Amino acid sequence: MGGHGRPYPYMMFRNIDAPGVTDARRVAKAGDTVSDIREGKNAGCISIGVIEGSSEMAMAQDEFEALGTDEQAAARERVGSVFRAAGADAVIDTFAELPALLRQL
Repeated sequence: MGGHGRPYPYMMFRNIDAPGVTDARRVAKAGDTVSDIREGKNAGCISIGVIEGSSEMAMAQDEFEALGTDEQAAARERVGSVFRAAGADAVIDTFAELPALLRQL
């Protein structure tokens, strides 16, 4: 799209336009990178960071699962802090939590 990918909002605009959405503030962008968060914010959408399996966490799922409980919590907090600093409106641990979050919004 015009040579600009994330975090530019142009791909989001196309996704919003396709079904005829008229208010970007009613759209949620969920992703696992800071670029995802910034893309959503730049498009005027709700931005949601997803921690586990994220590029930001920089470890495979089996590596994460091999960590102790305290280490997992620390990794989640570290990544969540990065997403919040990037402007995330919400942060969830896994995509499985997304439907419940969207019902709350």
